[in-house]
Amino acid sequence: MIADKIKNARTILYYITIIIVGIRNIDLPKKVRYRQRQNRPHEVLMKMDYKCRQGRTYTDFTSYMEQNPKLSIVEMDTVIGARGSGNVLMTMLFRNTNFMLIFLLPDKSQASVNAVFDKLTLLLGLDLFRKLFPVILTDNGTEFKGVHNLEFTENGARRTRIFYCDPQASWQKGRIEKNHVLIRQILPKGTKFSTLSDESVHLITEHINSVTRELFENQTPFDLMSQKDEYKKMLDTLGLQPIPLNEVCLKPALLKRK
Repeated sequence: MIADKIKNARTILYYITIIIVGIRNIDLPKKVRYRQRQNRPHEVLMKMDYKCRQGRTYTDFTSYMEQNPKLSIVEMDTVIGARGSGNVLMTMLFRNTNFMLIFLLPDKSQASVNAVFDKLTLLLGLDLFRKLFPVILTDNGTEFKGVHNLEFTENGARRTRIFYCDPQASWQKGRIEKNHVLIRQILPKGTKFSTLSDESVHLITEHINSVTRELFENQTPFDLMSQKDEYKKMLDTLGLQPIPLNEVCLKPALLKRK
């Protein structure tokens, strides 16, 4: 019986605690000092078989892109403000131009993300949405788990395909991660997003996308977007216009100009 208990005990300290009567945790200074091990988020994710990830892993993504190399890729993420500040920013970046769309959400929920997809589909039309967002790569945030509502319209028509990065592998969507640095120049960490408005987020979007990029021979994302009709139509529909280079501001002072 004792052998069975030893076999099932996770550690010798645990065995001592449950077998020897009268010894408390406080009597074992080493044990008191150690925190109980907790599962890390990525460990929980690997143990749980998320239905939304089936057929949508990063391996599935690379395989799908090998079969469809001409499709454009959009990376998607969220940016949060100071704790308890409410509003959240949702970002979508076109890899082939580095152009980043930014949307103001009331919270970090699936419903708020779905609302952005539905609004874009309504504004752009289903055909144009499909051309602009054929493949979306995102992380494992809970706000992106309502995958069916993202991939399909309310009428059941497919509008995109969603894939997820591996847990703790943000580098797999590195373009958007780097662009978040530009957001943080205007909205440093600790900034409360509760004071943001759709107008201010629109302004931030225009200034960030008016910055030249060495990756694209010093062209701006706006420059690259103007080279394709479907992109130009999206910019016109969303009312996004480039800012003259000498007027671009990536500092908190940008929002004080209004």
